Amino acid sequence: MIFKAPLLLLLLLILPILGKLLARAHRKRNEAAAKLRGKKPVSNVWKKGAARQLGVFALLILALAQPAWNPRPGPLQAQGRDLVIALDISRSMLADDVFPTRLDAAKIPLYESLDQLQGQKLGLITFAGAAAVRVPLTLDHEFIRYMLERAQPSDAEVGSTSLQAAIEKAIDVALNESAKGKQDIILFTDGEDHISNIEKTTEELRECGARVLIIGLGDPVAGAKVPEIGKPGEWMQHKGSDVVTKLDEEKLIQLSAESPNVTYYAARTRPFDLITLYRQMIADSPGILSEDASELVYTEGYPFLIALAILLWLLPLNKRLFATLLLAGCSPDFQTLETGYEQNFETGRELWASAQEPIKTDPRAALFTLKQARAALLKAALTRPGDRPAAEQIAGVSAQIRAVEEAVKEQEEAEKDLQQKLKEAIEQLQQLTQRENTLSQKSQQLLRSRPPVPPEEKAAAVEPVRTEQDDVKKQTGTVTDTISEAQQLIQKMLATAFAEGDKPSPTEFDEPIRLLNEAMASQQTALENLQPEQSNWPQANTAFRSATRQMQEALRLLSDQNQGQNSDESSGMSDDMDMDWDFDEDMEWSESDMPSDMSMPMQSQNFKTALESRSLPTPNYTAEEILMEEAANMEQRAEQQSSRAGAKVEKNW
Repeated sequence: MIFKAPLLLLLLLILPILGKLLARAHRKRNEAAAKLRGKKPVSNVWKKGAARQLGVFALLILALAQPAWNPRPGPLQAQGRDLVIALDISRSMLADDVFPTRLDAAKIPLYESLDQLQGQKLGLITFAGAAAVRVPLTLDHEFIRYMLERAQPSDAEVGSTSLQAAIEKAIDVALNESAKGKQDIILFTDGEDHISNIEKTTEELRECGARVLIIGLGDPVAGAKVPEIGKPGEWMQHKGSDVVTKLDEEKLIQLSAESPNVTYYAARTRPFDLITLYRQMIADSPGILSEDASELVYTEGYPFLIALAILLWLLPLNKRLFATLLLAGCSPDFQTLETGYEQNFETGRELWASAQEPIKTDPRAALFTLKQARAALLKAALTRPGDRPAAEQIAGVSAQIRAVEEAVKEQEEAEKDLQQKLKEAIEQLQQLTQRENTLSQKSQQLLRSRPPVPPEEKAAAVEPVRTEQDDVKKQTGTVTDTISEAQQLIQKMLATAFAEGDKPSPTEFDEPIRLLNEAMASQQTALENLQPEQSNWPQANTAFRSATRQMQEALRLLSDQNQGQNSDESSGMSDDMDMDWDFDEDMEWSESDMPSDMSMPMQSQNFKTALESRSLPTPNYTAEEILMEEAANMEQRAEQQSSRAGAKVEKNW
């Protein structure tokens, strides 16, 4: 047996002095107690307690001297190195010339290597036109994995690619000066650097002393197109043509050639073993040992001595202390924790069960309830860490949340498609209303003309007017079918949500559809009165006017309901429309047919009532449009930030 710190054994010399001091203290205390009781002092009553205390001190001194035995050869432990991962998240890393993409081809070997880097501090930097520290140096590799999964081009503050920004960030923030010589950087990029000053970057790498492994990803010959973020199937455009990105190895090779500590590996489109490449780079670095290096290891004795000292110290404790320790679990705080766990667990289960029914009828409401259930279960899990039932419930709720989120997304896409169809139908109806009004004006001109138009000219005008009216009628039917489709979809949703019977639920499209059906009936009346062999222009004119007004009213209702604003074109098609006349067979007009909605003064109270009864318009923008606008604003801010830094972000990928 040996002692790793034998000099500490000298502390055993103070034990006799300590024993005399304890004896004197116990004697004085006994004498004082005897005087109070009126009895003789009891001799040697201090010996048991003093011997126990001296024994505790002796055991602790022996533990400090670190006794050890059983020597045997063992592996030599080397001090770990600090490793910073710099990941290129520019848009060009989304190119698919490397399966599945360049960015994923960098993440996959990183995931596989984390388990083999245990005990080594890792940091994560993401960069595009600017660099950001996502994770400082840490031993928490699971957090590194978490942040890697979420690293996307949308996180970049500035577009394009800047190797200089990544290396400067790694040197200034992530690398520790005290660990100089034991620091490494692994940088994943496609090399399309439109910003960096390579000479300055090379100088910085020489000064920092860190080992750098640069891995180039991408096809240097054919390359690949850069996809638009959030627009599947669309490609990024630059000066009117698709952007094609290639692995630019020139600057990467230049960095490797001019910096002795930089190693460039051209992975291109091939898979690679990251751990092998990393170990080859640091093979001759300080602190790296050969596989056969070993040292003598011993069985340590200090844990046993400390345990024995604790037991010796606890021997004279009163039994009440042990009772107190045993009853610690019955304390109010412990009971509160248990009650909180049960309440949160049951609340989570009840919320999860209540969300099952509305999943098909109202997935948005079900999603909200499921998230509440998961929050309650998470609280329960925090109250009792490692609880398997809570963990299983959380996993189940989380899986269902993902499924419901997909259903909500599909529903939103269907609603978006429906809104687009309605928008197109309203635009088409606006054009049809204008054409119907044109037919009405032509017929009025024929009827108002003085002197009267000859019968031959009226007969000649029948065929083109009839052809136009027939086409307008067919297209009006198409618009009506589109709106009816939206009506049926809403009725189906209402019937599912409220479990109504066979009677269809009223919708906001009922009145526009009724008006359009009446308009088509008026159009059919106009066609019947414009036969080639016999025409009745006054009756046809009345039908034209009726169809126009019905289409105008339907258009106004649809515009209010779906676009949140009145259509100026449909509400005021023509000044002449408000002053049309109906003619009888003798070319006479009737005052009873004058418009009844002439502009009349409105009292203030009536005006206020009309405003209060009118519903507010719905917003005419979607969440996707807001996100697209924010993305454009971010790109503009990135260009401004880059211009202030002296760089021009023209190739923003």
